[in-house]
Amino acid sequence: MAFEAGLHPGTTWHKCDFQCHTPRDLHWAGSPGLPGGNEAAELARRQWADSFIAAAEAAKLKAIAVSDHHDICLSTYVLEAAQRRGSAVRVFPAVEITCSDNAQCIVIFDPAMDVETQKLVIGAAGNILAASSSEAKTCAIMPARKTVAEFVQAVQGEHHLRDASVILPHFSKEEDHKSLNAAGHHPRFANLPIDGVYIERPYTSLDAATLEKVRGTIGDWGKRRRAILATGDNRNADWSRLGVHDCWIKLGEHSIEAFRQALLADEARIAFEAPTSPTEYLVELCVKSTLTGPAPVRITFNDGFNAIIGGRGSGKSALLEYLRFGLGRTDKDFGATKVDPEFDREARLISETLAPDGYVEVVLEREGVRETWRRVLANSEVIIVSAAGRTIEVTTKIARERFRGRAFRQKGLSSTMNNPATASEQITGIAAAEEVDRERDIKRAIENGQRSVGTALINLAALWQSRVDLRQTTEKVEDLRQRIAALTKRLEEEGLSPEALKTIEDGPKYGRTNDYIRTVGDQARDAKVELDRLESAALTVELSAYEGAGDFEEAASLQQALSDAKSAIKSSFDAAKAALDVLATKQREAGESFEAKRAAFDIAYAAAVEEQGKHSNLIDEVARLNGERQTAEAAQARARSAELVKANAEKDYEDAVAQLDRLVGERRDILKSAADAVAGKSSNMLKARARRDRRPAQYLAALYKLFEASHTQSVEESCTDWVSRTLAADEVEGWAKLRQQFVGLYEAKIMAGSPPDASDGILSSLQTILFHGARQLTERQRKKIYQNLTDTTIAGIVAAVPDDSIIMSYIDDGRAIDFKMASPGQQASALLELLLKQSAGTLIIDQPEDDLDNRVIMRIVELLRTSKSTRQLIFTTHNANIVVNGDADKIVALKSPEPSSNPNNNSPRIQLDCDGAIETPAVSATITSIMEGGREAFDLRSRKYRFDLQV
Repeated sequence: MAFEAGLHPGTTWHKCDFQCHTPRDLHWAGSPGLPGGNEAAELARRQWADSFIAAAEAAKLKAIAVSDHHDICLSTYVLEAAQRRGSAVRVFPAVEITCSDNAQCIVIFDPAMDVETQKLVIGAAGNILAASSSEAKTCAIMPARKTVAEFVQAVQGEHHLRDASVILPHFSKEEDHKSLNAAGHHPRFANLPIDGVYIERPYTSLDAATLEKVRGTIGDWGKRRRAILATGDNRNADWSRLGVHDCWIKLGEHSIEAFRQALLADEARIAFEAPTSPTEYLVELCVKSTLTGPAPVRITFNDGFNAIIGGRGSGKSALLEYLRFGLGRTDKDFGATKVDPEFDREARLISETLAPDGYVEVVLEREGVRETWRRVLANSEVIIVSAAGRTIEVTTKIARERFRGRAFRQKGLSSTMNNPATASEQITGIAAAEEVDRERDIKRAIENGQRSVGTALINLAALWQSRVDLRQTTEKVEDLRQRIAALTKRLEEEGLSPEALKTIEDGPKYGRTNDYIRTVGDQARDAKVELDRLESAALTVELSAYEGAGDFEEAASLQQALSDAKSAIKSSFDAAKAALDVLATKQREAGESFEAKRAAFDIAYAAAVEEQGKHSNLIDEVARLNGERQTAEAAQARARSAELVKANAEKDYEDAVAQLDRLVGERRDILKSAADAVAGKSSNMLKARARRDRRPAQYLAALYKLFEASHTQSVEESCTDWVSRTLAADEVEGWAKLRQQFVGLYEAKIMAGSPPDASDGILSSLQTILFHGARQLTERQRKKIYQNLTDTTIAGIVAAVPDDSIIMSYIDDGRAIDFKMASPGQQASALLELLLKQSAGTLIIDQPEDDLDNRVIMRIVELLRTSKSTRQLIFTTHNANIVVNGDADKIVALKSPEPSSNPNNNSPRIQLDCDGAIETPAVSATITSIMEGGREAFDLRSRKYRFDLQV
């Protein structure tokens, strides 16, 4: 099937059965034979072939071989049926041969091979007389003249068969019928130049010894690894054994070359249980830039291993940089303010080539949901995400959370330690890649927890202030009461009439009563607003928001209970609000009634004052003091109310701090778990451990705030030493004790009334706390630091958290060395091995081989074959081992730029040459040309090494 350049899917999984018989087989049961020779007979054969394809489709098969015993007649009908029906089933013609040493082989042919060429196999076996194509059945099956070894040699020596067929000997358990796995066969099997065998039983039923023989781990049976294919050997019209033994094969083309490539990479391309694929992967990249020309470049990706190849200057790295941009994973997206000069070209690529009408579009799959992400330079702060008819804008940070994965530029793996400011974060991100979702959730919870701690501290400070206010207003009220009492006694001694004296004494009562009535009205209104808020926030869950939940009896029953609870709560709220309405009415009535009484009292009060004119000065002083007392009592009532409102502030603060500490501990546990897994996932090349942050940046930043404008010298150095000594003395509780000292100091300041000048006691305590008293500060410095004790600075201290990380050591000849001391090649190889053993989203790497020698690359190649089943891989590379031996599922080849002396040459820099699987002919030719230097160079190198290419 032809595909537009860039859109070849690469290899895909096919459930297969490569031993299927037809009614021509002598042991076929359930339907009559199918003679040929006339139109009716030919129609019957075609109808049977249609039914065969339908049965294969029903069995979920995608690849089959028609392999009658010593006969090739009906495979052509099945091939035509698949074409006629437009079926996705890939049909391979085949034949089963019984050799003279009582072992069977299946020969699989290229689907394009004509029948006459296929007959050469029967001739190569010797002593086989094939039945006429018009006969209903094959001839009697007698062993061929040649042994398996002789037969393989004959077929591979035939020019027309050698590259267009593959031989699979039968190699089941020792007791199985006509199998090479028998006593005395080991010398012949060991030397057979074949790449696979077939079995007629479930793969899981093979014993360990048989597997070891096939895999080349028992020397007497050869050191060559062979693939295994489980077949059904169906010979019945009920199709009961069609695909009965689970087997899947990964093919990129409908060709014998695809079949051969699958055998050569069986670890990655043959499976015996339903294969799994990543649930998140990139589907397509579309780029329009000045490098692509007027038409965008469009490339689809396989969900396995993708390799982008091309000569120098073909744009491989540029494509990956565009991909990083489309996914929100460039250095700038991660907040890099300074770009390593070595990678400045990649950083400038986006800004210089995407403007003005350029764009990057990425199609990706997330757990079955397909999304299109589009990003342009003019609005690069966001990525436009379209899915299921809905379009939203997300930040690059949200985009990275939405689609997991990691992307490394060229030499990115070997440069993780180059920047000390980001090295720890990078290493932690790589080591904890599989825990990224948990760690991200914990980090977000920590950020929320920090805000909660800050709010709780402010509320705690408000509680302290309300206590100060209550104490001060209480003292003032008592002072005024005593002064008023003294003046009243003096008036009495100077002859003020008892009636006037009582009137003057009653004045404050009226003021207090008026304040009480007004306060009741204010609180009734506030209570109603609060009830409305609480009612709207209570039990907001709705069953309709949980699609399908209502189908379950438990959920339906719970919904009824929820409705009943809502009704009961609404009734209670309605009753409470009705009570408040009654209270408000009573308050208005009381206010109106009392206002009349107060007006009458004001007249009597004025008359009393006028009557006692000679005492007017004292009476005025009493009136003034009564007014102050009324104001002070109102302030006292407000302070008392505030204290009641904030009564839980102390517990809330303790709970918020405990919760924040717990979250920090949980993150530390996640890092420890990730670190513990590093050794096993790096073949013990790395050792890792979770490390407590010894110099938490947030601790230091919070402490720096204390010293602002204090003219204290060497603050950063002193604070760093202070924090280090604090944590060294008590790693677990050191900071908690220090922050509590500051909270206590701040409480003392507030309880002292927050005077602008601190007392000697507070300044002394401050001196003891700062730098553990190791540094003597001037009085001026201490006073400024005292002034800096505010809600904001103390909240910053109590909410500060460490940024614990993972540190790694490289194991060099059994000796652990600091990872940063390992060579770039050692760093890159160890990290790449770790990444390939993780299941943590798409992994994108630009030319991973740059820091690896070929010995290391071959170990990485082995990992590529297994890793690609759990995470999508997208690499650019110049190394043939990575592409070919790593069995890339899809290869995208870019055209190398042609040298030109024309300065006005505006041809696109990025152009697609071809794409497909390794077995795709154009791709195979390009790999040979670009990566091996051509067939001639490959042959010459082979002769220099004394390798025999014909084996």
